Amino acid sequence: MTDDSPLIALRQRLADKLWHTLFGSGEDIPLLAPWQLRSRNKNQAAVREAELAAIQTMLDELDDLSRGRKVFNHHGEIVAAPEDDSGVELNPLIELADEDPLAALRVPGTAAALQAVRLEADIRALRHSLYVRRIALRADLMIENSTLELVSERAVDADWLLRWQAAAGAAIAADFQDMWARVLVDEVRQPGTHSLRSLAFLATLSRNDMNIIRFMTRLDLGGFICRDVAGYFQEEIHAPMFAAMETMGLLQCDVPPVVLKSAVRRGFRAVLRCQDKALYIEGEGRELKLGASLFTALGREVNALFVNMPDTAYLFALGNELKRRGYRIDIGDWATSGGSGLFSEKLSL
Repeated sequence: MTDDSPLIALRQRLADKLWHTLFGSGEDIPLLAPWQLRSRNKNQAAVREAELAAIQTMLDELDDLSRGRKVFNHHGEIVAAPEDDSGVELNPLIELADEDPLAALRVPGTAAALQAVRLEADIRALRHSLYVRRIALRADLMIENSTLELVSERAVDADWLLRWQAAAGAAIAADFQDMWARVLVDEVRQPGTHSLRSLAFLATLSRNDMNIIRFMTRLDLGGFICRDVAGYFQEEIHAPMFAAMETMGLLQCDVPPVVLKSAVRRGFRAVLRCQDKALYIEGEGRELKLGASLFTALGREVNALFVNMPDTAYLFALGNELKRRGYRIDIGDWATSGGSGLFSEKLSL
């Protein structure tokens, strides 16, 4: 049985550092800090889910306020807006007097306009704060399941944190929030992992961009995508994706072949890893050339933010292509431990 206490201690240290980075002592926010959860022996997942549900309830109320479905009563409480129950029906024979055309513009007085603007600003500020808190809770849950080897003592740069808060506070969809949570965890663990330029890029991602990146991470063979995969890539589907990745600065398509060197002195032996799967390649010669598109430094950084299942159809197509070249191919699982990789064979092609 392995001793997990060093890993648990690292996770706790990272969680505490993240909380201090965002909230200081955390005494002025209605969320339990990691050290409070531990001291009270609370179930972390259950508490965080309850806190996330409470935040969602507040966000729903803010939406109701914005859309007029709820209002403030004279006690300052948020209540359902009164329904129009006048019940007055006009006789169609009654000739209505002409209305003042300016009345249709609904131009408010200065005082009313100030109150409306103040309410909009308050709703916007609170919504931003709730989004950041929700991402902090997601980050805390991520840490609980992460594999760590070190946590830097260095503090997160104040300018970086302000930029992160501005971008993360605008993230609504769950997958975008998870992305910003991962960015925060990485940066707190090791300040300098994500540059201000990277934050600016991530803040521009659209839903379509995100979908393309997620797909491409499923093909990542440790820094490149092999294009020598007969029968897999379809021009009308995949060509626009490669073009979009290149436009975003994440991929280089017009590059020389990737050369894999043998890991042994006699014959050829190498492993191609794709997420938690891998191809184990054996054959003759000392190297293997593959037509490829290379991920840029930014592309590798962005890919690391998304944990995806590899595209098994792609791996089987690549394995069969290499088999046609005369190599022996095994497909299996790939795991890392202590900085080294471990291949576990599952299937021989």
